[in-house]
Amino acid sequence: MSPLHPRRQHRLSHLLPALLVALLPLLTVAPTLLWQEGQDLRRLARQQIQQGVAQVDEILDQADQASRTILPHAGQPCGQAVYSLRRQVAMVPFVRSTALARADTFYCTSLSGSISLPLDSGGFAEGRLQLLPGNHITPNVPLLYYRLRGPRGDAIATVDGRYLQLALQDASDTSPVFLQVGAAWLGPRRVGRGPPPQAWRTVEIGRSQRYPYTLLTSYEVPSWPRLLWQRHGLLVIVLLSLGLAAGATLYWLLGRPASPLAELRRALANDEFEGFLQPVIKPGLPGWQGAEALMRWRHPRDGLIRPELFIPHAEESGMIVPMTWQMMRQVADRLRRLPLPPDFHLGFNISRAHLQDPRFYDDCRELQQSLQGSGAVLTLELTERELVEVTPEVEELFHRLHQLGVKIALDDFGTGHSSLVYLQQLAVDGLKIDQSFVAGIGSDGLSAHIVDSVAELAAKLGLETVAEGVETAEQLAYLSQLGVGWLQGFHIARPMPLDEFARRLIAGDTWPRLQR
Repeated sequence: MSPLHPRRQHRLSHLLPALLVALLPLLTVAPTLLWQEGQDLRRLARQQIQQGVAQVDEILDQADQASRTILPHAGQPCGQAVYSLRRQVAMVPFVRSTALARADTFYCTSLSGSISLPLDSGGFAEGRLQLLPGNHITPNVPLLYYRLRGPRGDAIATVDGRYLQLALQDASDTSPVFLQVGAAWLGPRRVGRGPPPQAWRTVEIGRSQRYPYTLLTSYEVPSWPRLLWQRHGLLVIVLLSLGLAAGATLYWLLGRPASPLAELRRALANDEFEGFLQPVIKPGLPGWQGAEALMRWRHPRDGLIRPELFIPHAEESGMIVPMTWQMMRQVADRLRRLPLPPDFHLGFNISRAHLQDPRFYDDCRELQQSLQGSGAVLTLELTERELVEVTPEVEELFHRLHQLGVKIALDDFGTGHSSLVYLQQLAVDGLKIDQSFVAGIGSDGLSAHIVDSVAELAAKLGLETVAEGVETAEQLAYLSQLGVGWLQGFHIARPMPLDEFARRLIAGDTWPRLQR
């Protein structure tokens, strides 16, 4: 697998901690919220069980009261006891009927009086409770037998299952509550045998302290995204907003360079510096006869950054050297495949830092070799923003560059350090008239005189002249009549990306005004 691009690594290394910080508030609070929701659901289930047990116990208390009242009549003839049985049915709530039994046989009931029906003693939980789905009188109505044993027989109170179902339904706030008696169960609307049908995975069970039955309910903790959104949606939005703000701030802070030098190094590693070409014309010849390569910084966030904002830092730190060579190779690789006119003037700005670089000559030779056959003539324009000490080593370097076929011009002539000293001690091929002088042509007589003097000086020394900053037709005509060899400026063309320069050069969309 190929390694990540440096820019992608840079962004990824910042993005991961920023995402972690963005999620940190939610990740910190969410477990507590989920735990609290689970506890709340369990508490609600317990409350349902407790409420159900209280209501069922109250109903069975009535059955117990009725059974205790008729228990002394157990063993008596039905005729003597039946009145007391019927009286309990009439007076005691929830009791549907009462009965007396002996030897596992009903022998007297409040409904039929004397009777003989078998009693399933084995179906009673702890000998006291038995839940049935119905009987021969009301086969579709569940009922619950409550049984008390005595020395001469048993007393049984029958509770209508519908009262129990209403009590269970009243307790079923969030999930159904079921009554379990032995192997039988009763729900708010259903009855059956075996385990009650629990809807959810977590089951809460409560046992009566007085009677042999249990109540069951179940609940399910929803999935955490759904639970957080449904129960705490506003809080989640607030936490995410705070987290995103913190994460974005961290990402911005991590993305800030530790120093201008660090930012320049990052940009160089990411190939963010590119060459823009500003066409150069030669009076009397058609089309573009050359171009000056101007460095531009295409920042991934801020777009194109003006040269005056980063070039001084690059020159002070020495980063201008690798930045320039990167741009030079980029431009040369693109131009050598284009149909350039003969002796195409290709200018690059250099500074004192380039002259102090031990690889300067070798890099120029490599660049010159890559331009062979293209018609381009490499011209190095020495900027005067910094004072260059003319040493024997510098003189030797200029001499070797001339032997290589590289031309050297003094950029912004007359505005910087020791221009005349350079002319006296260094072997240069041309002068570049600064745009501040060109701008005064037609309006400032002194500027015009300076331009005339520079042009005259260059002619006497046999140097070529280039005028930059040509922005009007009047300036163009004046400089052409003065005999300035090369002209560039916005009136001719603005600096443009390499691809646009190549497209216009191939299409013939170049300077038309001097083609006749």
